[in-house]
Amino acid sequence: MGSYILCQVRRAENPFFIDSVSLNIYSIEELCYFICRNLPLLDETVLNESLAAWLKEELHLRRLSQKLQQLLKREHSLGDLVLPILREINYLNNLEFRDLESRIRGLEEQPLPIRLKMKGDALVSHEKYIKAIEAYHSALVLQKNTSLGSQFLGTVNNNMGCAYARLFQMDEACECFQKSYEQLHTLPTLKSYLFAVYLKNGEDAWEKKADELGVDAATREEMERQIAAVRQPEKPEDLDRALAEWTRAYHRNTGL
Repeated sequence: MGSYILCQVRRAENPFFIDSVSLNIYSIEELCYFICRNLPLLDETVLNESLAAWLKEELHLRRLSQKLQQLLKREHSLGDLVLPILREINYLNNLEFRDLESRIRGLEEQPLPIRLKMKGDALVSHEKYIKAIEAYHSALVLQKNTSLGSQFLGTVNNNMGCAYARLFQMDEACECFQKSYEQLHTLPTLKSYLFAVYLKNGEDAWEKKADELGVDAATREEMERQIAAVRQPEKPEDLDRALAEWTRAYHRNTGL
């Protein structure tokens, strides 16, 4: 796949809307681009009858639409639905196509909790934190019936804590980071937990918690420097523009 791709078919007058990331798709090239970079997000909310109808009605790709409709009516894999879309315009070269096939097989072989964790991570990359948290919660519920251990639990709780922190929901973030530290006992999870305590309850609380956890002097000094660096944020020069951007970010991240 080169650095740019010329559109080979017409653009849609009415886009296909991908609700999970609030994205409008106008061409099959855009659809292929999204597919290749967002495999964990490719579920029934994307690969469905509405997509097949859009391909037919907006892009006039009738054979592709019919193939997808037939596949959707019987048992199918992710690859069954995705690969014909990419083949339609030879979006990938042979090496890239084989690599994507391998990635799809690898994803399909993962237990559902791991796929949900990957979905949550993908949603975070799109700044869809509420939906990411929902995916992480589902992964934690379903893992109870699996042999996935503390490493998986700790990673999910850490990533969910990051999503909560991005939403400034520090009670929930603290709880997640605490669980993650208790499950992983690593320095990064310790620091995440202590930073969350600081953001939630202030300097005295984080120092008390650091004492309780026996944090060494070097780690405390490093964290104190990092806290000092962000304690006095710079005021934006154009406050109105900054407020408008923060508002857009809030709606983008929450879906509200």
